[in-house]
Amino acid sequence: MKDIIGSISTIRNFMGNAGRNTCNEYLYEALTDAVESMEGDVAAKPVRITVGAHDSTDGCPVCKKTFYEKVNFCSRCGKAIDWSKK
Repeated sequence: MKDIIGSISTIRNFMGNAGRNTCNEYLYEALTDAVESMEGDVAAKPVRITVGAHDSTDGCPVCKKTFYEKVNFCSRCGKAIDWSKK
């Protein structure tokens, strides 16, 4: 994969500058879908989620699904998860 974050930025800039009309509505929707798909491939750190009164666990930063083990992708929304400690 090349520079996925740069590609997302380029597509968003194009979409912001392009006028939406009937002729390009399908292209606009396709680009929106592509950006959403690519964003899922960019790994994000898990977030802490409260479970019960006094416990917490790691969870997906997008859909907040809780993880009880380290997974590479969220099983609910497909978001890539980055477990590295930086």
